[in-house]
Amino acid sequence: MFFQVVFIALLALLPMVNPPTTATLLLGLSKGMSREHIRRQINLAAIYLFATLCVSFFIGSSILDLFGISIPGLRLAGGLIIAFIGFRMLFPAPSQSAGVDINQSIAFVPLTMPSMCGPGTMALVISGAAQIAELPDEYNRFVIYAAMVTAFALMSLLSWGVLKLADPVCKILGATGIDAMTRIMGFLLVCMGMQFCINGIKEVAQDPVFHGAPAVQTAPAQSHASAALDHLPAARQP
Repeated sequence: MFFQVVFIALLALLPMVNPPTTATLLLGLSKGMSREHIRRQINLAAIYLFATLCVSFFIGSSILDLFGISIPGLRLAGGLIIAFIGFRMLFPAPSQSAGVDINQSIAFVPLTMPSMCGPGTMALVISGAAQIAELPDEYNRFVIYAAMVTAFALMSLLSWGVLKLADPVCKILGATGIDAMTRIMGFLLVCMGMQFCINGIKEVAQDPVFHGAPAVQTAPAQSHASAALDHLPAARQP
């Protein structure tokens, strides 16, 4: 069951984390940075991704409840952040024409959050943790939790490998190519941010509480996680 849980978790996380998209974002943000600084940011981003996934899985729901934050609110905030970063890449300030500050840290924001571990990824992980907590007692939760942590580690390692490929691409594109890539990615990020906001507004509009009906607990990724957990083999009776 351990390897099956790892495989299912990786399949669920891969399209949500989407490392290739973050690699193209890194290409746009790394203009003017030294290669050593870029490598350091990639290493930190992989570590931050693993830590963020683990925190979201084990105590993410408690943190959101503590501050009264909903998943739609998380989507709106993430969308605004992505759109703001994309706008700065699309229309850089004159002071940024010489490049990005070499000491600027981009490992956590925006590479880890909200690019790799955005609202969708957090919703998937949190709802998956809720489904695991509701499993019958015959399931070995320790094995499932260990498998999930292993899946998070493998996902972080895979993301690290994909981000490492951004450095050779920088050498091929050159300064002009990176500048063009920066503006293209800035436009795409603005579009992604607006789509995040639209999805958040849709979820708020579809909330039964918004229409005066009794609240029903729903989560966008819960059905996905629930369907994945249904494939787990039942524990054998002694």
